[in-house]
Amino acid sequence: MKVICILCDEAFTPSKFQARKIMKHPHKIQICETCHDRITTKVNMQRTAKP
Repeated sequence: MKVICILCDEAFTPSKFQARKIMKHPHKIQICETCHDRITTKVNMQRTAKP
C-alpha cells in the first residue's frame, strides 16, 4: 500500500499498524514519518520556550 503525505506530497509505505488504521478510517489525513518528526520537534521546542 502506498500513501501520499499531505504536507510534502511524497509517497511512503505505512507501517503495518498505520495500514490497518488507514483501511478502517480512509478519510483521515496521513503524514510521513519525516514530517511527523519535524512537527514534533518544533512543537516540543515551543513548549519548552514558554515561561
